[in-house]
Amino acid sequence: MVDYRTMIRLSLLSDFAFRRSGAIRRVPKVLGLVAAALALLVAGLAHADTPLAESLARDLPLPQLLERVGKQVETFWNQFASVTCTESVTQDKLGEKGKVLFEQRESFDYLLILQASGLDLSVDESRVEKTVKTSKGKASLLDTNGFSIFTLMLHPLYQSRYEFRRLPDETLQGRPLLRIGFQQVSDDRPLSVLLLRERQYALKWTGTAWIDPASFEVVRIQAGLGNSMADMGLLRLDADVSYSDVTFNQSIRYWLPARAVVEAETKRQHWRNTHLFSDYRRFEVETQVKTAMPQ
Repeated sequence: MVDYRTMIRLSLLSDFAFRRSGAIRRVPKVLGLVAAALALLVAGLAHADTPLAESLARDLPLPQLLERVGKQVETFWNQFASVTCTESVTQDKLGEKGKVLFEQRESFDYLLILQASGLDLSVDESRVEKTVKTSKGKASLLDTNGFSIFTLMLHPLYQSRYEFRRLPDETLQGRPLLRIGFQQVSDDRPLSVLLLRERQYALKWTGTAWIDPASFEVVRIQAGLGNSMADMGLLRLDADVSYSDVTFNQSIRYWLPARAVVEAETKRQHWRNTHLFSDYRRFEVETQVKTAMPQ
């Protein structure tokens, strides 16, 4: 069992319609909410940054490569309990040719608490607003969260729900990386859903994951809709998430989200949200129990 759900709560626009009970109903504004409870794919294994290790990784068959990446996820669950950081979010309403029509900037105290017990995984995500700054005027915006921890699809408990394939290797910023293509093929307990007027619609993701050949850490994931939702007015939903290594206690390194860009588009509306994550810290709670002496 996995307690999770990326949920997209989308109330549709005044300038687009959808059918319900045989009638056309128009909704006055858009509200997009991605409420996430996803597992975080990061790992703190020792780096084996050698040309030999990278060469061996390139020759690995796909099943062995997926097994190595999955072990990174399991190591994280075994070693990491919770993490907190600062999340900065820029919400853009876009016009023709990508021109920014309206922008809102916010920052949050972001907390992710992970729990694992046997085959059960759960995560609690919290965001507390610190600052907010908006452009003049008003605009309907898309609120998103949860995409920063998008790599749950590579956890061993989820890999059977996806179809994977090896893609040609690629060099990003001078760094050679392996590439794995993925496409969701199972509707069983979908990773993400669209919640539209209290009804849930499963989202199937398809995309590419970039893997470090020395450590098998996930460096980047790009994903888009694998199933058409044009009949509901959602023409495009894309996520591009990048990860970087963070050092704790001057020695322990984990790969954590650094940047997530989410774009959604309807026939007449276009949004782009950019999430930046910084100042990571371990989050620990100390509990003291005091027993009062009887009077």
